[in-house]
Amino acid sequence: MRPPSEQLPGLITVLLPKEMATSGSGFSFPIPEQVLDSAQVSSPMRVKLQNGSDLPHWLRYEHQSKAIIATAVPEGAFPLQISVTVGSVVSTIVISEKGQ
Repeated sequence: MRPPSEQLPGLITVLLPKEMATSGSGFSFPIPEQVLDSAQVSSPMRVKLQNGSDLPHWLRYEHQSKAIIATAVPEGAFPLQISVTVGSVVSTIVISEKGQ
């Protein structure tokens, strides 16, 4: 993990157990505290794929709980890179299956 700053994006890896990363399964995890601690509280949080595209239909960011939630993960979905932007601070979350 590399904490984010305005000059350098943060990098966080989330490793999922195989049973959570298999086709048809779901998972959820909170946005890591390191991302939230470095953020300006009043700034909106934007969550997109690393390439700037919207999250895929099976993955969403829930603002209320500040969590990433997946349902029915498709085969071959991982590794997946998500960009979380709060104000001018950007963090990259890499979601992978354990053992990849």
